[in-house]
Amino acid sequence: MDVKDYCRSIEIELNGWKTKMYDMVRKVDKLRGADQDKLTAQVEGLHKHIEDIERIVSTLQTECPADFGPQKKEVDDTQAEMKKKYEDAMAAVLQF
Repeated sequence: MDVKDYCRSIEIELNGWKTKMYDMVRKVDKLRGADQDKLTAQVEGLHKHIEDIERIVSTLQTECPADFGPQKKEVDDTQAEMKKKYEDAMAAVLQF
């Protein structure tokens, strides 16, 4: 897979994550103040992961390196952490 195809696939996946995040934020917004405060940090952390991946993809698109293995590993690691945090946050949202 070349870097352009990789970036495009990551962009598509990020759009899916953004949709999930939007849905979660809507659910969190419906919670009472104290419950909402408990989840705010988790939601902000997820937004940061999305921003990190967008930054890496933007850099890859600009530089278009022949070997993008290190950046791919960083994206993969960030996605894995984001998925775990998303699952934790959704579990917390569903408790309320």
